[in-house]
Amino acid sequence: MPEIQLVNFFTYYKGTPEQKEAVQLLQSAMPATLLRDKSAWVVKYREQPEPPPAPAWPITKAQMAAIMLCSEDSLPDSLMDDYARCVANCQMDTLTQVYFLGQVGHESAGLKYPMEIHDGSNYENRSDLGNVFPGDGVKFAGTGFLQVTGRANHQDFADYLESIGQPDPKIMEIGKTYTAEMYPWSISGNWWRNNNMNALCAAHKACTNADIDVIGARVNGRNRPNGADDRISYTDRAYKLLVGV
Repeated sequence: MPEIQLVNFFTYYKGTPEQKEAVQLLQSAMPATLLRDKSAWVVKYREQPEPPPAPAWPITKAQMAAIMLCSEDSLPDSLMDDYARCVANCQMDTLTQVYFLGQVGHESAGLKYPMEIHDGSNYENRSDLGNVFPGDGVKFAGTGFLQVTGRANHQDFADYLESIGQPDPKIMEIGKTYTAEMYPWSISGNWWRNNNMNALCAAHKACTNADIDVIGARVNGRNRPNGADDRISYTDRAYKLLVGV
């Protein structure tokens, strides 16, 4: 009889009552030496994955600060690194970055909020967001600078990182508080890519107020989008700084 692979066990774990009972059975059969907080496998499992080297920053801290109306001191290198990875992974050209930064600026109030202020309890049992387990609403509430919401979006982001050789189980293990800290740009970019935003931006090269409203409507779900004038202000600053017109 072939041996089971525990890797598959973790892959398919969904927290169902039957699975939790199975975990308890497994734990009761394990020696105490494997159940200590400092056991080698526990330490390794919790170890923070080393992020890949970041590409060169596509914009400077000074430009980012000017667009977001914040100080350069509020922009750690790690945040700029995540932005650089986001831009590279999502293949954003300069115009796309302008639109992206404009939408992010409004949604995050100038990068002040990488996580939704509301606790997310209103998202409980929202199957359209993939929130099918108790606590999913809070655990996977809006995260990243575009306020990406739901278990399904978190799982999609985790699957994407695994597909490019950068798996991070803490995305699903911890949820919004982790992604907001580690991937505020990248999880936002994952939503951007999945919703074909690059192509939409390319179709609106003039970057007029009407064009910005179209991009904002796709992000916000309303036409005109909520905070339309604020979205225009952030986008205009990004356009002047990055395109120079």
